Amino acid sequence: MPEMPEVEYTVRQLRSSVVGATIDEVMVFWERTIGHPDAATFRAETAGRHITGARRRGKFSLLDLSGDLFIAIHRRMTGNFFLLTPGWHIDTQLREEDPAAWSTKGPSFIPPHQSDETILQAVSLQVLVEPVLATKTAYCRVCFNLVDGRRLLFTDPRKFGRIELWSRQQEAEAFKGLGLEPLSENFTVAFLTEMLATRKPSIKQALLAQDIIAGIGNIYADEALFYAGIHPLRRADSLTPAEIHSLHEGIVVVLTTGIEHGGTSFNDYRDMWGEAGDNYSHMHVYQQHGQPCGRCGTHIERILVAQRSTHFCPACQRLTGE
Repeated sequence: MPEMPEVEYTVRQLRSSVVGATIDEVMVFWERTIGHPDAATFRAETAGRHITGARRRGKFSLLDLSGDLFIAIHRRMTGNFFLLTPGWHIDTQLREEDPAAWSTKGPSFIPPHQSDETILQAVSLQVLVEPVLATKTAYCRVCFNLVDGRRLLFTDPRKFGRIELWSRQQEAEAFKGLGLEPLSENFTVAFLTEMLATRKPSIKQALLAQDIIAGIGNIYADEALFYAGIHPLRRADSLTPAEIHSLHEGIVVVLTTGIEHGGTSFNDYRDMWGEAGDNYSHMHVYQQHGQPCGRCGTHIERILVAQRSTHFCPACQRLTGE
């Protein structure tokens, strides 16, 4: 599942590419993707709206719309955004030819004809990425057609992702239960100390609890704990002030690094141009089990913590202070 860095990286791409555009219409190919309100209302309320901003809340991507509305997208396991330049055609023949296959795959998107000079001039900056995107447009669940001819696709092979439309007055309701943003000014050592003081479960579980810190998932929890030298099974309320300080620093460092490298791709996550993030090559422990630790040479181990695969160095992250 995309975590905070992957979502933030894509939101920055959305901010630089679609803010200022106008939605012509929204095509919904899997109605359950629309979580609020119903699909028909969603289409009617978004048509003609200007996209005024792009931002993030936890693992949600947000598109602000004119009329004091915003769209919240939770990508979950396999959701991705892809932005197609003008000239891409949509083929929905499969809906009539094979309804079962349509339910699985959705429509096909056909790239502009490479010999059409007019189209090539219009999309000159994106011609090189078209072959990449052409292989990524299957399983489209929702397509935002923009007035300028571009299409913003939300693809989701496993259909777990959800898209919702809310008024700005309902934002607190939409995100109730989400904790503090870890790169915000309010995320301080004092805040983290207070939040962990009464938490008896493991520190790994505490980091995954979205009501404390919004956006951290399995990847960056493992990396932050390695940075701080803390065993993932340590009780959250057992950390010393020095350990909390190191953990706070580690959270900020690994999240910032993840954003700088375009996020971590090892399964489905891609950016808006179909490219994989490069942060996997900067992992110290996550999915590195059996490999030597970069600090001490001890082999990285993997265990289950609250049914989540967890990676750590047994030498650098000793289970002490319980």
